[in-house]
Amino acid sequence: MTLHRTTRPQARPWATRRLVCLGFAGGGTVGFRPWARHLPIDVELRALCYPGRESRFAEPMGGWQELIDDSADAVATEVRSPYVLYGHSMGALAAYEVARTLEARGLEGPESLVLSGHIAPQHWSGTRSAALAAAPAAELAGWLEATGGVPDAVLADPDLRTMAVDLLRTDLAAYSTYRHVPGPRLRAGIHLMVGELEHSPLHDGWADLTDGPYSAETLPGRHFFTPPVWNALPRHMPVFRARDLAGSAG
Repeated sequence: MTLHRTTRPQARPWATRRLVCLGFAGGGTVGFRPWARHLPIDVELRALCYPGRESRFAEPMGGWQELIDDSADAVATEVRSPYVLYGHSMGALAAYEVARTLEARGLEGPESLVLSGHIAPQHWSGTRSAALAAAPAAELAGWLEATGGVPDAVLADPDLRTMAVDLLRTDLAAYSTYRHVPGPRLRAGIHLMVGELEHSPLHDGWADLTDGPYSAETLPGRHFFTPPVWNALPRHMPVFRARDLAGSAG
């Protein structure tokens, strides 16, 4: 069932919790849909669709703040609490800022955040993403192929490849403008996952952004981990194995 901005690959009306996924640059909801079968039976998967793709293809992407406001509105109106926000790469920054936005509005935010594949926001300069946004199409296509964020079948089709590159370019341009603005620490806890071949000290600053529980782990692989890990990533999310990240501290 597809709502205006979120999709439910497997509707679970009996669910007591929800996992809301926010995509990476150039991505959509497709990569998250198989995860539904890896979640506990009482957890429903929701994948948030950004403007400019899939069911929202005709809608303009806009800038970074427009993306955050749109995503926060979608979560606030379409997702019932309690829920966990998950984001990978660009989606990790988006999930963090959506949580900040909801808390600032006085709304019920996520009980926790699960984030992967991104350095802490206060270390983000946007320089590399800005350079990629201005790169030739062939270079962007090569980046998509190297990171594994787009199916091979898409890259093999000239028309789909062009669309994927254009979408990635648009996302990167918006993403590159992000600058962290210090403010209140999150009430929601954070769990960070990073590929062991990508981890650096710049990932460690996430701990400074929450008053809730914080944990981090490295997993096999690079930016998108290894295919077996990525394909069943919810199994690596401790928030669904134990309740140590649920709720907020203080």
